[in-house]
Amino acid sequence: MTIDIDLLDSESAKEAIVAVSEVAAANDVDWALVGGIAVALYGGERNTKDVDIIANKLLPIKSEGKLRQGGERYSIKAAKRDVFVDWILRNDSFKELFQIALSEAVKINGVPVLTPEWLVILKFIAGRFKDQEDAVFLLSRPGLVDRKIIKEKIIKYVSREAWGLARHGYERWYEMADGRSRAEARDAEDGFIDS
Repeated sequence: MTIDIDLLDSESAKEAIVAVSEVAAANDVDWALVGGIAVALYGGERNTKDVDIIANKLLPIKSEGKLRQGGERYSIKAAKRDVFVDWILRNDSFKELFQIALSEAVKINGVPVLTPEWLVILKFIAGRFKDQEDAVFLLSRPGLVDRKIIKEKIIKYVSREAWGLARHGYERWYEMADGRSRAEARDAEDGFIDS
């Protein structure tokens, strides 16, 4: 059996990002990369099939369909292939959180990208296996993710109770990223051990 996975090459991804960024700029739309390409900009090597972007409003271009979590999928013509761009505008209780993450995006090589802390938080919300892999990768990079900022943002923008509910999941990711025991990860997060 042959499985055809049409992975995205970097040249086509760049062309698609430039194309949507031009439309976004012309229509006063704020956007930032998330997903596999954002992780790649922080040093990851995960392959992806599409470009994932969060934004504050839709683009005035033909949609290939609505996204389940809110937003639309666009097909952008690049030299080598058509590229799917998932333009994410949450339509659920996470909408405001995504907009806050978007407002704090940084630029890498001139491209808006979510901070590594926000990527980890949003990947926790997404909850898929590949999101866990991406988050653990980001958390394993020395000096990249400030774990205290993750906790602060969840408490500030959601609630202390939400942090209490999510804490064990984050601790599991910290353990995986660090190769430490659960107790060592918890103590480091609480400031009892230098990390």
